[in-house]
Amino acid sequence: MKPSWLYQLDSFWVVAALLVAMNLTAEGASRLGRHWYPRADDLRRGHFVAVLGSLLGLLALLLSFTFAMSANRYDARRQLVVTEANVLGGLHLQSGLLPAAARQQFNELLRQYVDLRAQLAALRRDPTADQVTQLVAESDAIHQRMWNVIQEAALAQPPAHGADTMLKGLVDAASIQRERLLAFESRVPDAVIWMLLLGALVAMSAVGLAGGLGNHRGVPARVIVSVLICGTIYVVLDLDKPHQGLIQVSQTPILGLQQVLHREPQVKP
Repeated sequence: MKPSWLYQLDSFWVVAALLVAMNLTAEGASRLGRHWYPRADDLRRGHFVAVLGSLLGLLALLLSFTFAMSANRYDARRQLVVTEANVLGGLHLQSGLLPAAARQQFNELLRQYVDLRAQLAALRRDPTADQVTQLVAESDAIHQRMWNVIQEAALAQPPAHGADTMLKGLVDAASIQRERLLAFESRVPDAVIWMLLLGALVAMSAVGLAGGLGNHRGVPARVIVSVLICGTIYVVLDLDKPHQGLIQVSQTPILGLQQVLHREPQVKP
Protein backbone atom coordinates (compact mmCIF):
# COMPACT_ATOMS: atom_id res chain seq x y z
CA MET A 1 0.00 0.00 0.00
CA LYS A 2 1.45 3.32 -1.06
CA PRO A 3 1.58 5.85 1.80
CA SER A 4 -0.23 9.14 1.38
CA TRP A 5 1.66 12.38 0.78
CA LEU A 6 0.72 13.54 4.29
CA TYR A 7 2.44 10.48 5.75
CA GLN A 8 5.52 11.03 3.56
CA LEU A 9 6.04 14.55 4.90
CA ASP A 10 8.53 15.00 7.72
CA SER A 11 6.59 15.18 11.00
CA PHE A 12 8.80 18.00 12.29
CA TRP A 13 7.94 20.32 9.40
CA VAL A 14 4.25 19.46 9.59
CA VAL A 15 4.20 20.39 13.28
CA ALA A 16 6.37 23.49 12.72
CA ALA A 17 3.96 24.76 10.06
CA LEU A 18 1.05 24.02 12.38
CA LEU A 19 2.70 25.92 15.23
CA VAL A 20 3.17 29.02 13.06
CA ALA A 21 -0.36 28.77 11.68
CA MET A 22 -1.87 28.38 15.15
CA ASN A 23 -0.15 31.49 16.49
CA LEU A 24 -1.00 33.54 13.39
CA THR A 25 -4.68 32.60 13.54
CA ALA A 26 -4.72 33.26 17.28
CA GLU A 27 -3.21 36.71 16.76
CA GLY A 28 -5.73 37.52 14.03
CA ALA A 29 -8.62 36.34 16.20
CA SER A 30 -7.25 38.35 19.14
CA ARG A 31 -7.23 41.55 17.11
CA LEU A 32 -10.76 40.82 15.95
CA GLY A 33 -11.83 40.28 19.56
CA ARG A 34 -10.28 43.59 20.66
CA HIS A 35 -12.17 45.29 17.83
CA TRP A 36 -15.42 43.84 19.18
CA TYR A 37 -14.50 44.50 22.81
CA PRO A 38 -16.42 47.79 23.19
CA ARG A 39 -19.63 46.15 21.96
CA ALA A 40 -19.33 42.95 24.03
CA ASP A 41 -20.97 42.79 27.44
CA ASP A 42 -20.27 40.32 30.25
CA LEU A 43 -23.09 38.01 29.13
CA ARG A 44 -21.65 37.62 25.65
CA ARG A 45 -18.13 37.14 27.02
CA GLY A 46 -19.38 34.47 29.43
CA HIS A 47 -21.17 32.66 26.62
CA PHE A 48 -18.03 32.62 24.46
CA VAL A 49 -15.91 31.37 27.37
CA ALA A 50 -18.32 28.42 27.66
CA VAL A 51 -17.94 27.75 23.93
CA LEU A 52 -14.15 27.97 24.29
CA GLY A 53 -14.21 25.37 27.04
CA SER A 54 -16.23 23.03 24.84
CA LEU A 55 -13.80 23.47 21.92
CA LEU A 56 -10.76 22.78 24.10
CA GLY A 57 -12.46 19.73 25.57
CA LEU A 58 -13.27 18.43 22.10
CA LEU A 59 -9.66 18.99 21.03
CA ALA A 60 -8.40 17.12 24.11
CA LEU A 61 -10.72 14.21 23.27
CA LEU A 62 -9.51 14.16 19.67
CA LEU A 63 -5.87 14.25 20.81
CA SER A 64 -6.38 11.36 23.21
CA PHE A 65 -8.24 9.37 20.53
CA THR A 66 -5.55 9.75 17.87
CA PHE A 67 -2.76 9.20 20.40
CA ALA A 68 -4.36 5.92 21.45
CA MET A 69 -4.64 4.85 17.80
CA SER A 70 -0.96 5.56 17.12
CA ALA A 71 0.22 4.01 20.39
CA ASN A 72 -1.77 0.82 19.77
CA ARG A 73 -0.31 0.44 16.28
CA TYR A 74 3.20 1.09 17.61
CA ASP A 75 2.77 -1.51 20.36
CA ALA A 76 1.41 -4.05 17.85
CA ARG A 77 4.45 -3.61 15.59
CA ARG A 78 6.83 -3.92 18.55
CA GLN A 79 5.13 -7.06 19.85
CA LEU A 80 5.18 -8.72 16.42
CA VAL A 81 8.96 -8.24 16.21
CA VAL A 82 9.35 -10.03 19.56
CA THR A 83 6.93 -12.80 18.54
CA GLU A 84 8.67 -13.42 15.22
CA ALA A 85 12.10 -13.57 16.88
CA ASN A 86 10.75 -16.05 19.45
CA VAL A 87 9.19 -18.29 16.79
CA LEU A 88 12.31 -18.32 14.60
CA GLY A 89 14.55 -18.82 17.64
CA GLY A 90 12.36 -21.75 18.69
CA LEU A 91 12.73 -23.31 15.24
CA HIS A 92 16.50 -22.99 15.55
CA LEU A 93 16.49 -24.81 18.88
CA GLN A 94 14.12 -27.52 17.65
CA SER A 95 16.31 -28.15 14.61
CA GLY A 96 18.77 -29.85 16.97
CA LEU A 97 16.45 -32.89 16.90
CA LEU A 98 16.85 -33.32 13.13
CA PRO A 99 19.38 -35.61 11.49
CA ALA A 100 22.72 -33.91 10.86
CA ALA A 101 22.23 -33.36 7.11
CA ALA A 102 18.71 -31.95 7.49
CA ARG A 103 19.82 -29.87 10.47
CA GLN A 104 22.65 -28.23 8.54
CA GLN A 105 20.43 -27.53 5.52
CA PHE A 106 17.61 -26.13 7.63
CA ASN A 107 19.85 -23.87 9.72
CA GLU A 108 21.49 -22.43 6.61
CA LEU A 109 18.07 -21.60 5.17
CA LEU A 110 17.00 -20.16 8.52
CA ARG A 111 20.06 -17.86 8.52
CA GLN A 112 19.10 -16.60 5.06
CA TYR A 113 15.49 -16.10 6.17
CA VAL A 114 16.49 -14.13 9.27
CA ASP A 115 18.91 -12.05 7.19
CA LEU A 116 16.03 -10.99 4.96
CA ARG A 117 13.89 -10.09 7.97
CA ALA A 118 16.81 -8.08 9.35
CA GLN A 119 17.22 -6.16 6.09
CA LEU A 120 13.85 -4.53 6.67
CA ALA A 121 14.86 -3.73 10.25
CA ALA A 122 18.09 -2.03 9.13
CA LEU A 123 16.34 0.47 6.85
CA ARG A 124 16.35 4.00 8.26
CA ARG A 125 13.54 5.11 5.97
CA ASP A 126 10.38 3.30 5.00
CA PRO A 127 11.04 0.83 2.17
CA THR A 128 9.38 1.33 -1.17
CA ALA A 129 6.60 -0.93 -2.40
CA ASP A 130 9.08 -2.67 -4.74
CA GLN A 131 11.49 -3.33 -1.87
CA VAL A 132 8.73 -4.78 0.28
CA THR A 133 7.47 -6.96 -2.58
CA GLN A 134 10.98 -8.27 -3.28
CA LEU A 135 11.72 -9.04 0.38
CA VAL A 136 8.38 -10.81 0.81
CA ALA A 137 8.91 -12.89 -2.35
CA GLU A 138 12.41 -13.92 -1.27
CA SER A 139 11.19 -14.72 2.24
CA ASP A 140 8.37 -16.87 0.86
CA ALA A 141 10.79 -18.77 -1.38
CA ILE A 142 13.15 -19.56 1.50
CA HIS A 143 10.21 -20.41 3.75
CA GLN A 144 9.00 -22.94 1.16
CA ARG A 145 12.47 -24.54 1.03
CA MET A 146 12.54 -24.81 4.84
CA TRP A 147 9.09 -26.38 4.71
CA ASN A 148 10.29 -28.95 2.17
CA VAL A 149 13.26 -29.91 4.38
CA ILE A 150 11.09 -30.44 7.46
CA GLN A 151 8.35 -32.18 5.49
CA GLU A 152 10.89 -34.63 4.10
CA ALA A 153 12.16 -35.29 7.60
CA ALA A 154 8.61 -35.80 8.88
CA LEU A 155 7.78 -38.31 6.12
CA ALA A 156 11.03 -40.27 6.55
CA GLN A 157 11.00 -43.72 8.11
CA PRO A 158 11.36 -43.39 11.00
CA PRO A 159 10.15 -39.75 11.12
CA ALA A 160 12.48 -37.20 12.69
CA HIS A 161 11.68 -36.21 16.27
CA GLY A 162 10.03 -32.78 16.53
CA ALA A 163 9.36 -32.46 12.78
CA ASP A 164 5.62 -32.04 13.29
CA THR A 165 6.21 -29.28 15.86
CA MET A 166 8.59 -27.51 13.48
CA LEU A 167 5.99 -27.61 10.70
CA LYS A 168 3.58 -25.83 13.04
CA GLY A 169 6.33 -23.31 13.83
CA LEU A 170 6.83 -22.63 10.13
CA VAL A 171 3.09 -22.01 9.76
CA ASP A 172 3.33 -19.51 12.63
CA ALA A 173 6.34 -17.83 10.99
CA ALA A 174 4.41 -17.35 7.73
CA SER A 175 1.42 -15.94 9.62
CA ILE A 176 3.58 -13.51 11.57
CA GLN A 177 5.21 -12.26 8.36
CA ARG A 178 1.77 -11.38 6.97
CA GLU A 179 0.76 -9.79 10.26
CA ARG A 180 3.93 -7.65 10.32
CA LEU A 181 3.27 -6.50 6.75
CA LEU A 182 -0.30 -5.57 7.65
CA ALA A 183 0.82 -3.80 10.84
CA PHE A 184 3.46 -1.89 8.86
CA GLU A 185 0.81 -0.63 6.42
CA SER A 186 -1.77 0.10 9.12
CA ARG A 187 -1.70 3.80 10.03
CA VAL A 188 -4.00 6.43 11.47
CA PRO A 189 -6.35 7.47 8.62
CA ASP A 190 -5.53 10.79 6.95
CA ALA A 191 -9.05 12.05 7.67
CA VAL A 192 -8.41 11.74 11.41
CA ILE A 193 -5.08 13.60 11.14
CA TRP A 194 -6.66 16.40 9.10
CA MET A 195 -9.46 16.70 11.65
CA LEU A 196 -6.86 16.93 14.41
CA LEU A 197 -4.91 19.67 12.61
CA LEU A 198 -8.08 21.62 11.82
CA GLY A 199 -9.30 21.21 15.39
CA ALA A 200 -6.04 22.63 16.72
CA LEU A 201 -6.36 25.70 14.48
CA VAL A 202 -9.99 26.29 15.45
CA ALA A 203 -9.29 25.89 19.16
CA MET A 204 -6.35 28.29 19.06
CA SER A 205 -8.43 30.82 17.13
CA ALA A 206 -11.05 30.60 19.86
CA VAL A 207 -8.35 31.16 22.51
CA GLY A 208 -7.16 34.29 20.70
CA LEU A 209 -10.69 35.59 20.24
CA ALA A 210 -11.49 35.04 23.92
CA GLY A 211 -8.38 37.00 24.88
CA GLY A 212 -9.33 39.83 22.54
CA LEU A 213 -12.85 40.02 23.98
CA GLY A 214 -11.19 40.39 27.38
CA ASN A 215 -9.01 43.18 25.98
CA HIS A 216 -5.69 41.38 26.39
CA ARG A 217 -3.45 39.49 23.98
CA GLY A 218 -2.28 36.68 26.30
CA VAL A 219 0.71 35.84 24.07
CA PRO A 220 2.65 33.75 26.64
CA ALA A 221 -0.36 31.57 27.37
CA ARG A 222 -1.09 31.11 23.66
CA VAL A 223 2.49 30.10 22.92
CA ILE A 224 2.60 27.59 25.78
CA VAL A 225 -0.69 25.98 24.80
CA SER A 226 0.23 25.81 21.11
CA VAL A 227 3.63 24.25 21.88
CA LEU A 228 2.03 21.59 24.08
CA ILE A 229 -0.60 20.78 21.46
CA CYS A 230 1.98 20.62 18.66
CA GLY A 231 4.27 18.45 20.79
CA THR A 232 1.45 15.96 21.33
CA ILE A 233 0.60 15.94 17.62
CA TYR A 234 4.27 15.33 16.78
CA VAL A 235 4.29 12.26 19.02
CA VAL A 236 1.10 11.02 17.34
CA LEU A 237 2.65 11.39 13.88
CA ASP A 238 6.01 9.97 14.92
CA LEU A 239 4.53 6.85 16.52
CA ASP A 240 2.87 6.06 13.19
CA LYS A 241 6.19 5.91 11.29
CA PRO A 242 8.07 2.74 12.31
CA HIS A 243 11.26 3.53 10.34
CA GLN A 244 11.38 7.32 10.68
CA GLY A 245 11.54 10.01 13.32
CA LEU A 246 12.62 9.81 16.94
CA ILE A 247 10.34 6.98 18.09
CA GLN A 248 11.13 3.87 16.08
CA VAL A 249 10.09 0.27 16.60
CA SER A 250 13.02 -1.55 18.17
CA GLN A 251 14.30 -4.39 15.98
CA THR A 252 16.72 -5.66 18.65
CA PRO A 253 15.12 -9.14 19.01
CA ILE A 254 15.43 -10.05 15.32
CA LEU A 255 18.89 -8.47 15.04
CA GLY A 256 20.01 -10.36 18.15
CA LEU A 257 18.77 -13.63 16.66
CA GLN A 258 20.69 -12.86 13.47
CA GLN A 259 23.90 -12.45 15.46
CA VAL A 260 23.30 -15.72 17.30
CA LEU A 261 22.75 -17.65 14.08
CA HIS A 262 25.90 -16.23 12.47
CA ARG A 263 28.05 -16.84 15.54
CA GLU A 264 27.06 -20.48 15.80
CA PRO A 265 29.37 -22.78 13.84
CA GLN A 266 27.78 -24.78 11.09
CA VAL A 267 27.10 -28.43 11.86
CA LYS A 268 29.01 -30.87 9.67
CA PRO A 269 26.91 -33.72 8.30
